[in-house]
Amino acid sequence: MIGYNDAAHLADAVRSALAQGPAVHEVIAVDDCSTDGSAEILAGLAAGDPRVRVILRETNSGGCGTPRNDGIDAAEAPYLMFLDSDDVLPPGAVDALLTAARQHDAEVASGLCVRRELPSGREVPWQPDVYRKAQLVTRPELRPRLVHDTLCVNKLYRTAFLREHGIRFPEGRFIYEDFVFTARMLAAAPRIALVPDTVYVWHVRRAAAKLSISLDRSDIANWQARIEAHRQSVEILRDARGVGGKRLARAARAKFVDHSLRMYTRELTARGTEYRREWWALTRAYLATFDAADLDAAPAPGRVIARVILASDEPRDL
Repeated sequence: MIGYNDAAHLADAVRSALAQGPAVHEVIAVDDCSTDGSAEILAGLAAGDPRVRVILRETNSGGCGTPRNDGIDAAEAPYLMFLDSDDVLPPGAVDALLTAARQHDAEVASGLCVRRELPSGREVPWQPDVYRKAQLVTRPELRPRLVHDTLCVNKLYRTAFLREHGIRFPEGRFIYEDFVFTARMLAAAPRIALVPDTVYVWHVRRAAAKLSISLDRSDIANWQARIEAHRQSVEILRDARGVGGKRLARAARAKFVDHSLRMYTRELTARGTEYRREWWALTRAYLATFDAADLDAAPAPGRVIARVILASDEPRDL
């Protein structure tokens, strides 16, 4: 579990992990140099349960990747999961994933994540089409839809698999680090066991005084970061051995058009003129690197939006 200045929530996250039962060998809590008393709360949790191991970083990394890498390095159990300090694991999550991983001798087991809007409590499943039924995917390219689930937190990983293939997160302040990590995981061609169980609850606090790194999309730098993370993930997939990597790279580009492009397009009317002009130029330049087949693989309306942007050097009403 990673956290930074999240003293209000991190105890719930740690307790949700401990409550998974005897399958949990340890909960490694990596505090990214917090200044709000998080360290004291973690010390209390560790005093109350010997399974809690606390790592206090001496400097703040600026992102989520570095503390997660610290956790990978410290892990002693044969499998590991990731948890953010403001989220929780629902009951039975670890058992569902661990059972599937062992049953199928899979390097990765993955389950459903739900986005819980707070304070309303409304829950929206993330990429539910991937998790309709229990299934073993022997090679990722046999299920290209897997690239749509870019989250790292709703998955159980064999620790040795991550270390053997050097699968890590980008260091420092790198937004959308999940994109790159997940691409590296898929490029290593693991056996992936899918389970329909809900294994992660992603808390979305849009009314928070300080939005999370990924939710704060008001500055054009966020869009630049998303494009860069996606560009790197596509490159990783494309460079994977065999034709499977190219198939996954194409699916990832189609997903960008269908999901990211549409999401940011919906928000354009709330942005200023300068933002819209910068956004248009950045998006047009990035889409120009796509093949025609990448766009053909994306459904409308994303495909249509992309073609309009490519056809006009000036911003249009999308």
